[in-house]
Amino acid sequence: MLEKFINFSNPVQLGSEKFLSSEFDLPDEILFLLKEYPNNSFFNGFLFTVNPNVYKELLESIYMPYKYPLCFARDAFGNLYIWEDNSIVLVNIVHGTSEIIGKKLNVFFNLKMTDITFLKKRLSFDLYREVSSKLGLLNFDECFAYVPLLALGGAEKLENLQRVKIREHIHLISQMVGKIE
Repeated sequence: MLEKFINFSNPVQLGSEKFLSSEFDLPDEILFLLKEYPNNSFFNGFLFTVNPNVYKELLESIYMPYKYPLCFARDAFGNLYIWEDNSIVLVNIVHGTSEIIGKKLNVFFNLKMTDITFLKKRLSFDLYREVSSKLGLLNFDECFAYVPLLALGGAEKLENLQRVKIREHIHLISQMVGKIE
């Protein structure tokens, strides 16, 4: 199902919490990911699976939904990956945007997320490599953030990235900038 993605992304278990994935209305591929790889990081700490229940409040604070979204992953910059209306939506908290980045889960995970060009150009994977070599790998509750926030006039420079607590960072963005549509 997600063999190519799992083999390519090198998952690492970060915690022992199991997600009660049967309670989520998610496609089989995402349920598999949450059940078999809860609290895992992928791509050497770039992408993390998250418990949709834990991220429900964060998602509600930052995102103006179209239809019943569920967050299943987040990346090193705090961007949220959600399942909404039969699509994977990237809620980009860095730039205050949201976009559909996949509709067919098999294609998204086994083709896009294993394509280094897609990772570099669309998901800032090269920037992640630079900042993680400078500031170290993230803990499960952290992300890299521009300080000051880009929306408040901060510059998009490597030297402006810092390690921050992800929950507090997302709440701060939602209070300062509002919801992303």
